[in-house]
Amino acid sequence: MPSSFQGLTQPPISWHRLGCVLPRGPVGSFDSAVTGDPCIVWDQQLAQWRMFYFAMVHDHRGAVCNIGQAVCRSAADVGPGSWEKIGPVQWANPRDLLSNPHKPAVLIDPRYPNQPALVDNRYWLLAVVLRGCKKCVQAASGPTLAGPWQIQPKPILEPGPADAFDGYHAETVTAWWFPDRQSALLFYKGYPLHAQPDQPRSPWGSSNAPALWSPSVSSPQPAQKLSPILKPSSDPSHWTAGWIGGLQLFPARAGGWFGLFNASPTPPVSVEQEKYMREPAPSLGGWAHTPQAWPISGWKPLDEPIERIASIPPAALQVGEGTNLWRHHALLTPDGKMTIFYNTGSYGREQMFARQASL
Repeated sequence: MPSSFQGLTQPPISWHRLGCVLPRGPVGSFDSAVTGDPCIVWDQQLAQWRMFYFAMVHDHRGAVCNIGQAVCRSAADVGPGSWEKIGPVQWANPRDLLSNPHKPAVLIDPRYPNQPALVDNRYWLLAVVLRGCKKCVQAASGPTLAGPWQIQPKPILEPGPADAFDGYHAETVTAWWFPDRQSALLFYKGYPLHAQPDQPRSPWGSSNAPALWSPSVSSPQPAQKLSPILKPSSDPSHWTAGWIGGLQLFPARAGGWFGLFNASPTPPVSVEQEKYMREPAPSLGGWAHTPQAWPISGWKPLDEPIERIASIPPAALQVGEGTNLWRHHALLTPDGKMTIFYNTGSYGREQMFARQASL
């Protein structure tokens, strides 16, 4: 879809809830436990929005992850009742997946929000997988957004050295194609394995870092990591004082960039104390800004998140919101509105909700 978007002057501050836009599936289906972590792009072949999302089912194997898909019946009406699930992503070579994939990200042109980048006539889909007990990122390419997706066996992002900010996990990735640089810029969440001395308030809290990557079918290469751009705040009262999550780019009209991301004021405990809970509640969505043209430095979070858990109205609590407001992803529609999709609810039973604002 052609975009006339000229950039954000400021992020919206007045939102109204749309409700649950992608409920969990029926018992036994691939997304019967969780629907969340969306990435939405315009599918030119279908002339529809296509959503990739994190799906989970609980069965005899335990919690099993997958990447689901849904398409929207309207270019402008993206709320409840508009999305049709079309099943899991199709892989051309599923045996090359290191584990069940989740937390999808499509390579997007950041100057045209929600427009997928076509590089050498291929689209690119990134997914988080497990290698042993550590998370990393694999990349796949496809001739269309419907796939089938050809996964590259070797990860493009892996955890760093044991003492690094990402020594435990490298995950929650987003991917942005800059045609003028002929390069992709990735943002990912790095979890430390050991306490970080420069994070006294939250020594085991995750950070967000960029990485440079050249998508290639013929000669795949790992991404080149850069220094973290957002780390847990040293101010214990700040909404980002515990851990930092993923980042969605939007150009700022006055120059620089805004980023939509997740964070929490609650620091994780050490890996020895709690191996899996690296993102203690509450997860909150909010914005950061950098004045830099090349968005690998200068980032500063805004003072307040979009909403705190204590501010969720009773009517929203009654229909399943609460505990966390997970991975936020914004969709800009041709009627001049921004819709933020996020999964919320009790752990392991989240489903996808949305809120909307006029730009």
